[in-house]
Amino acid sequence: MPPRHISAAIAEAGGWLAFDRYMELALYHPEEGYYGSGRARFGEGGDFDTAAETSALFGRALAGQCAEVLAACPDGELVELGPGSGRLAEVVLGELKEAGKLPQRYLLVEPAPGLRAVQRERLGSTHPDLVERLEWVDRLTHERIRGMIIANEVFDALPCTCFRRERGAWLERGVSLGGEQGLRWEDRRADAALERALDGLQAELPWTLPDGYCSEIRLNQDEFVGELAQTLEAGLVLLADYGLPRHELYLAERSEGTLGCHSGQHWHDDPFCRPGREDITAWVDFTAVARAAEAAGLTTAGYTNQAQFLLAAGILELAGSPPTAKDAAELRRLTLPGGMGEAFKFLGLATEGIGAPSGFGGRDLSASLDPARVPERAAEAARA
Repeated sequence: MPPRHISAAIAEAGGWLAFDRYMELALYHPEEGYYGSGRARFGEGGDFDTAAETSALFGRALAGQCAEVLAACPDGELVELGPGSGRLAEVVLGELKEAGKLPQRYLLVEPAPGLRAVQRERLGSTHPDLVERLEWVDRLTHERIRGMIIANEVFDALPCTCFRRERGAWLERGVSLGGEQGLRWEDRRADAALERALDGLQAELPWTLPDGYCSEIRLNQDEFVGELAQTLEAGLVLLADYGLPRHELYLAERSEGTLGCHSGQHWHDDPFCRPGREDITAWVDFTAVARAAEAAGLTTAGYTNQAQFLLAAGILELAGSPPTAKDAAELRRLTLPGGMGEAFKFLGLATEGIGAPSGFGGRDLSASLDPARVPERAAEAARA
């Protein structure tokens, strides 16, 4: 049976709950949500790995990028959205401390009391001398930041709207009670706002999405990005996540979308299996994120894949020559194609006068964010 708070929400909504609301309740409910309750488990032995949990080299490479931005923002600060276990903050602060380039404040944006407790314990143990520089907030409202905002695997967990194309019409996918697990998909005609958004999406693609096509879109993402832009007085938002530019994310053959769940290091595509007990995620539309940021006054400082970013940020030099067997294995996992190196992307969004950090000095893929510049081979592949 589904958790009581989800059953109640479906009943209160008249028997049908939009999927983005369901996802919000499953992940962020303060008592029963996967993140909200502090049930999320990271790294080895947990539900899923992040690059920060995979290797300290990832955090050390990011620390160098933080130092570059802080140098352009004297007396600047660092902000981390969704700090998880606190591992990334631990490594970044350690590296900056050793280099003598600490921020005035390290702000951790974490609304979940359970995860806050994990982060406080970890950072209090590893960096007791930096406790006065640490601060926790529920969200960034009323903050004004000069420095860097880090969003590592945050956008993929933002609630998304699910849709389906059927007989030339757009349907919104929602949740109702029923089925073997007590929850099931139920599709309804899209409202005017969703229909406009999907008509706009279709108009940008050089192929027609076929009947039966299912995927996801984040309608409230612009508001979230706008909040980040309003918070950032001077500096850079560094976003790292798995996803694609719009014309690659919505290929006609990707007809089942990208929605998935992580539990015990396994991935599956049934979001009704264990609501509140596992992660629910969907890939990021980086074109949409960049557009929202530019509309809010930021500029795209760079966009590339994780392998190119980390190599340009000096991760090989950090590992040493030759690297230990452990570091070599971690480098391969972070950078090889077919895994994290290609699946994860980095997007830099800057205020006026702030240049791109060195991580974007390698292969720049920013042009791929514009659907009008779709490579002909991608269009041909989608039509095949």
